[in-house]
Amino acid sequence: MDPILWNNIFAENSKPRAKPLGADQRLLILQKLQGKLDLGLIFEIFTREVEKQIDISRLVWELDATSTLIRRGKATQYRQSFVLRFSDNELGKLQYSTPYPLDKDEINLLHTYHRLFAGPLMNAIEYRRVKNMALRDYLTTLGNRNSFEQDILHAIAMSERRNVGLVLLMFDLDNFKQVNDRFGHLDGDKVIRRFAAILKQAVRASDRCYRIGGDEFAIILQPATDKSALHVAKRVQQLMADDQTLRTLKIGSSCGFSEYQKGDSTTTLVDRADRQLYRHKRKK
Repeated sequence: MDPILWNNIFAENSKPRAKPLGADQRLLILQKLQGKLDLGLIFEIFTREVEKQIDISRLVWELDATSTLIRRGKATQYRQSFVLRFSDNELGKLQYSTPYPLDKDEINLLHTYHRLFAGPLMNAIEYRRVKNMALRDYLTTLGNRNSFEQDILHAIAMSERRNVGLVLLMFDLDNFKQVNDRFGHLDGDKVIRRFAAILKQAVRASDRCYRIGGDEFAIILQPATDKSALHVAKRVQQLMADDQTLRTLKIGSSCGFSEYQKGDSTTTLVDRADRQLYRHKRKK
């Protein structure tokens, strides 16, 4: 017999049989997951438990068109996907890559693990949603001031530790108050949403945009240089010129930016960008 074929047969036959979870084991898993609201942590606990009985080469979780790599490793030819549900709520899909095809017992065992996992996963997803809402501007879905203050501190720390370039851009809309006073808040809100969309369109996926308040906006570029800031500022101006709504209402914007310098704090970084913004505004 072909030795490779023999080795494959031997490996398949020597693979330990998956055992159903007893009541005590199920209770222990639930206790480990109970009260955990961090998605990374509950997936770590879940994966560790599953791997006690099933070898996982790679595990990916898909939710709302976003894929999250749960277990790093090489994808194999043996892949099995499972939709996770809790009551009437769909919680995404788990795709397993394993070094061998899963048998019926292993598939049934995974269904048991998924039923135990669904409740804690639902709680963690809801917690993330509520937490994100607290850091999002309701009108534009950009980050809000709280989000900005957290992220700029993290960005400064990153620049200090890793010598990564950081640039802060600040924007202020021109003629916005007149539009708001003349046409009302509905048109004012439309302007804010259009400008927010332009900011997101003007930057890379890794850059972060914020509505600080009223018609004041900020962008954190990292890694970046002053050339990056000039490129984004020009891109914003071009997109505004191409936008019929903003053009009709004669909405413009003023911009200022500051590049991180060693020893900068949030206050000094924002202050330099603000001063440049108002110099730009006064020249118009």
